[in-house]
Amino acid sequence: MLHDAFICHASEDKDEFVRPLAERLREEHVEVWYDEFSLKIGDSLRRSIDQGLANARFGIVVLSPAFFEKEWSQWELDGLVSRQNSAEPSVILPVWHLVSRDDVLAYSPSLADKLAGSSSAGLDAVVRQLVSVIHPVGSTLVIARDQLLAWGLDPPVVTDDWWLDLAAASESNELEGGFQEAMGWGRWGSPLPPSSDVPTERGWRLAWTALQRIWCRVADERPITQITPPREVHEFIESQIGLSEACVNHLSYVIAYAPQLVIRGFGGPFEAEIERRYQISLAHRDKRRAVGDTAGSALTTDGRCPGCDDEFALRDPDFGMYSPEHVACGFVQGNWVTSGPPICYYPYIDYAAWLLSDRSCWLPSHVRDALTRGMAGWGVWHWRAYDRDAIDLGFVDEPFTGTFEEALLKARSRRTLKLSGDEHRDLKHRLGFSVDLLALDEDADTLAERLLAPEFLDLFFIHRAELSARRRRSSLA
Repeated sequence: MLHDAFICHASEDKDEFVRPLAERLREEHVEVWYDEFSLKIGDSLRRSIDQGLANARFGIVVLSPAFFEKEWSQWELDGLVSRQNSAEPSVILPVWHLVSRDDVLAYSPSLADKLAGSSSAGLDAVVRQLVSVIHPVGSTLVIARDQLLAWGLDPPVVTDDWWLDLAAASESNELEGGFQEAMGWGRWGSPLPPSSDVPTERGWRLAWTALQRIWCRVADERPITQITPPREVHEFIESQIGLSEACVNHLSYVIAYAPQLVIRGFGGPFEAEIERRYQISLAHRDKRRAVGDTAGSALTTDGRCPGCDDEFALRDPDFGMYSPEHVACGFVQGNWVTSGPPICYYPYIDYAAWLLSDRSCWLPSHVRDALTRGMAGWGVWHWRAYDRDAIDLGFVDEPFTGTFEEALLKARSRRTLKLSGDEHRDLKHRLGFSVDLLALDEDADTLAERLLAPEFLDLFFIHRAELSARRRRSSLA
């Protein structure tokens, strides 16, 4: 572990001065290597002190009459001097305790020439002097670190490579400021505070980057996706420092990552604001429909302008008049399409398996029915061999993987679909993986029956035929 400072001292000075100094420095968020803080029972004293000397940015040397008499404390000082002589000119920070300049000069002329704090000025004065060097005013990293500490986190010392990774992450969005900005952030990410050359503002951006990296990691580890029950989504948001504030400031991102919250009654603390935005969307679309605006009519079931923006489709009694396929696509991929953040967490077949499973029954029945029909008709749920997304989640290909898709794409209807032993094995093997991945209650055989049932599979062929007919009409127009 890296530290801000190592305190080199004589044990005789511990009670009167060194312990209070170490405690006050820690209150100022200085990461101190001090034997009472840093040594545990069983630690090698010399090895631990060697590590403290090697891994501390500074060495605070408490020079006192007792220090001058100690071989051990002088050995510690020798280690710091060695570092200082190897191109680290500001490593040693001397503090005079019960000694004068003449005393120090007699002990070490080089130390006497260094600007030093003195215990005679009082503990607060010594701490201020040390902190001004260890945590200089205006340092971007120190500002960020202090903010993270204020939030209750425990970031490493500012010389740790963790900060390099954090700085890189805070500057990684090449799309920032453009219309596709949202694509530059990972799942559950949102825009950071603006970039700036002002240290305070840069530190604020770094601190928020650290928070965002934490909650994005947790969202992937748990994971928190479109199929997570709303109660668990809200618990996740509340459990992550800063995430509630980010959600309030960037509600459209929340709706993209967790579209289930748009369903009436599922919005939790965001319910009122979601409803307000939905009503604005309704009024705007009503005006467009009233004048015969046909923009977006290709996405609707009545050939007219949609009844609301598609991000609110799951809240609308008529799903905004969008087709089930479009509603399902928005649920899985996000409604921003080309300019939105990454949404999809599972391969499409896993979303289909979840909708066919009783695990999705927390959805209102009309929403679950629309999403299931939409997923069936959308027709992207079949899988092939070497699917990198599935493999990354732990799926293992078999020699027959992909044979079900081949048979499906050759057939013209459910009745003409011919499944041999390999195709059946492929279907059950892949759905069995969905069962394990999503902790579904059904077995692979049950899910296979539901997928092959007319209520699901017929919609796949019907929609595919409609798309083919539409393409033919377009080519003739």
